[in-house]
Amino acid sequence: MMQHYSTSAAAPAERHRRWQEIIGQTYFNLQLDFLDPARFEGDLSCWQLGQQSLSRLSSGPLSYRRVRGEMHDTAEEQFLVSLPRQSAIFFSQMGREAHCGAGHFILERSNDPYEFHHTRANNLWVLKIPGHLLRARLRNPERYCAVTFDGSHSIGALFADYLGAVGRRLEQGDDCLHPLVGQQLLELFVAATEGNPAVLDSQTSCVRAAHLSRIERYVRANLADTRLDPERIAGACRISVRYLHDLFRDTGQTFGLWLREQRLAGARQALGSPQPQTLAQLAYQWGFTDQSHFSRVFKQRYGCTPREERERLQAARLGKAH
Repeated sequence: MMQHYSTSAAAPAERHRRWQEIIGQTYFNLQLDFLDPARFEGDLSCWQLGQQSLSRLSSGPLSYRRVRGEMHDTAEEQFLVSLPRQSAIFFSQMGREAHCGAGHFILERSNDPYEFHHTRANNLWVLKIPGHLLRARLRNPERYCAVTFDGSHSIGALFADYLGAVGRRLEQGDDCLHPLVGQQLLELFVAATEGNPAVLDSQTSCVRAAHLSRIERYVRANLADTRLDPERIAGACRISVRYLHDLFRDTGQTFGLWLREQRLAGARQALGSPQPQTLAQLAYQWGFTDQSHFSRVFKQRYGCTPREERERLQAARLGKAH
């Protein structure tokens, strides 16, 4: 269901305060600086896509600042993928600066200070992704913040085009898109960012980074296989088991823990699907040997059982429908 906000009903002297409330409610708290507060106009529409959200905002020129003193406002880390449609944006975070023209996109992280501004009127798509969801698919995503990704060719163009197509359908009133759409947007974004030479870890050679990326792609394509183990993966990727474990040692996480995190994240996303599926079927689909083991490790990771998480998501979906 769409949520729509605008400054049009606010008195001119209150429009900047109203826009600050809208931004904080949709994303997280930000400090805003306006070129002309009394004449500012802003309009924002937001739709849920499973655990993610997609929003379209149009506004006059302004600056957004995320400051360290306000970072306690979100219980969970969030990432924003912003794609300007009208004019360029300027973004800085973690000592990096990016100039992002219309049609390209950048990544922002809620848990680090940043500044984001545009000096002319703008229209943007913004995809909001929970941190746990992005981290399950993209290793150390903070490496990709304040880097401009090309939305005009290759996988970047596929992501930008699909994002725009989904947004246009939502604007036309089709606000019942399957949560799978959000998952597809996430996978396209990850594919567009992986391998970018500007963000490869300087402590990891390009060869090691390429091996790690190939391993992760193979695993995600075969998560339902309960026989997935280091020997099978190493053989498929033509490396030794010892080298596989050595690659993951670079990341500060064992392969076994990473594999379980991938399966749990995928299962949690699937719990939000409106299509009926038993928990036993879902557990097997995501590579768990039985439902009891799946329920136990799910509760250890997320603090609730899969059944409780499904009921929570169903209640939230029904609440938005009314």
